[in-house]
Amino acid sequence: MKRKNLNLRTIWAIAWKDIKDSLTNKSTIVNILIVIGIVVFFWWSSTPRPFDKRIDVAYFDKGSSTLSTHSEEFGDGYHFRFFEVDSPEEIHQSMGYKKLGIVIPADFDQTVTSGGDAMLTGYTMWVFRNSVPEMESKYSNLFSQMLGSPVQVKIGDNILKPEPGVHYNTVNFQVMWAVLFMALLVVPQLMLEEKQTKTMDALMISPVSPGGMVVGKALAGLFYILISGGLYLVLNHAYVINWGLALLAFLCTAIFSIGLALFMAGFIKNPQMIGILMLPVVAVFVLPAMFQEEPLLIPSLRTIFGLVPTSAMVEIMGFSFSSYAPMQDLLIDLGLILASIVLVYAGVIWQVRRLDR
Repeated sequence: MKRKNLNLRTIWAIAWKDIKDSLTNKSTIVNILIVIGIVVFFWWSSTPRPFDKRIDVAYFDKGSSTLSTHSEEFGDGYHFRFFEVDSPEEIHQSMGYKKLGIVIPADFDQTVTSGGDAMLTGYTMWVFRNSVPEMESKYSNLFSQMLGSPVQVKIGDNILKPEPGVHYNTVNFQVMWAVLFMALLVVPQLMLEEKQTKTMDALMISPVSPGGMVVGKALAGLFYILISGGLYLVLNHAYVINWGLALLAFLCTAIFSIGLALFMAGFIKNPQMIGILMLPVVAVFVLPAMFQEEPLLIPSLRTIFGLVPTSAMVEIMGFSFSSYAPMQDLLIDLGLILASIVLVYAGVIWQVRRLDR
């Protein structure tokens, strides 16, 4: 028990020292601020904003309404773009990045022409669930303005939870990117400083085992992961339907990214090498995850991209934004991620043991 407590204290001491050292290093602080700035920019640019003027609408017309022909721009800059579907059920599948779905009743044009109160049944995505009253008021006013007659859009409880495979955001990819980028930018820098200051030599003769040393370094890396990836996940919390899956995906991404960064750090001799080695890492782990769901991607390449662990991480995070997670796909993704984590940390421990010789 005494030996175990000694190891735990040593592991914590390693992690705490790395955190303190990095917070006093100007280069590391600049890198952290850059990543935070990029995270906030991605959130701002991808999240629904009240000043967006273009409104994409998926609609099912029960009659032969002329509503979809009224897509001119209003005086305040708002304009609709209409996309027709063949049934109310298809609205769910076709919403994607659209903000609104509507069902147009068969007598809609007659009601508008007579000056009566026309009603449109509306649908919106899960991410907008807390803004339904404001959306109903806004869209009712815009349709009334467009048609010159009272129109009411009623969304109510028609909140659509995306099914797996229905993409309506890129948050799942961006969370992975924020975690991986912070790990690759900060962790190798910490390891390089220890090599240059000979601190690593002192660690090699300390009582802590190679595995304990890796755990200490990983805990320090996790601190910075929480700043970037955790911040991005919190900023985009409205997308999350299943928080258990979201946290699982985040934890898997964090553990793998830190291990990959530690492994990469074993080959770094100077600061310039960090940028050089990041290029192949991005090519191997970021690009496949980015383009795996590209519709025009050839099937064989899609299969190869699906075997990259970051693609599996992005998919699990996507499941957390969906109404359910296909169990078979989820288990395959988790198996791939677990195998990748074991492999990368085995490589890190091997590197540490080499230094101990």
